[in-house]
Formats: sequence, C-alpha cells, structure tokens
Amino acid sequence: MKFNKLFVAVAVCGSSLLASCNYQTGLDNQYKNSRASLADGDAYAMFKLVGEQGNYLVNLAKFAETKSTSAETKALSAKIQETYGTILPQLDSLALSLHVNDPMRGVPAFQAPIELGADSTAAFNDHAYSALVAKVQAEVNSKLVKESQNTNADINHFSHESLEKLEEVYKLAGGKVDEHEHH
Repeated sequence: MKFNKLFVAVAVCGSSLLASCNYQTGLDNQYKNSRASLADGDAYAMFKLVGEQGNYLVNLAKFAETKSTSAETKALSAKIQETYGTILPQLDSLALSLHVNDPMRGVPAFQAPIELGADSTAAFNDHAYSALVAKVQAEVNSKLVKESQNTNADINHFSHESLEKLEEVYKLAGGKVDEHEHH
C-alpha cells in the first residue's frame, strides 16, 4: 500500500512540474545551454540568401539611380529600395527571434558589375540592369516559395508576405510570374 501511495505522490509531483514548464522556456533553455538556432537549415539558408541578395539589390538600385536617365530604371530602383526597406528589417527581427545571429555576416562590399557601365566612361546599360535584377530576384523568390512551406509559422508567414511584395519587383524587372506557382 505504501508503494502505491509513493507512486501516486511521485506521479502528481512529476506531472505538476511538467505542467509548470512552458514551450518557450524550453526553447530559451535550448538556446542558453547550447547556443542552438531555433531555425532549421533551410530557414537559415533563406535568411542568408534574402539578406545578402536584398542588400546587394538595394545597393545596385542606388547605383542605378545615380547613373541612369531612364524613367523605367529609376522606377525599378525606387521599388527595390522601398520593398527591401521594409523586408530587410523584418528579416532581421525574425532572425533574432529564432536566435539566428547575424545571418548576413560575410556579405562582400558592393561592386557594380562592369556590364552595367560601372566604368565612368561607359554609358549605363538599363537593359543589363533589369536583366540582372530579374535574375537575382528570381533566386530570392524561388527560395521564398520553398520556405513558404516551412513548418515554422513565423517563417511561413514572412515568406508569403515577402513573396507578394517581391513579385512586383520581379515583374517590374521584366520577369514573368506564374500566378499559381506558390499557392
């Protein structure tokens, strides 16, 4: 009889102890004790790609604004800066919340591609600029489409929300968007 009472007492104490712990505390302890990120490998790759390429496109857009006289190029450059101006801070916040420390570490300094007319004697090539933006944006959009299926709800939401905004940039650069591609 005493064994049964002891077993019940241990079971009650154990269940109340487990009930007092919450999921977030466990995640915080996981990070505190092991410095482990709460993002999976694919999400980390998304943070890195979107962060690096987003910063590159913003710097490229600033360069294009100063070199080009085309209204279309200036509109594309303004849209890139506006869109990434909201997405990159959200990306940083999400990365910090998932304990992904500095996902953009090691981003090389910006250098304008020679084919765009980076040389001071050459004219700016608006067509090459649009093609380069479309190529880079296609890579970013592809990664966001993949991460829109991530099991982490925050990453999933960020990917869906960002993809809607970035498809406009891709269209302005001359890319063709399949409307049913990511649904």
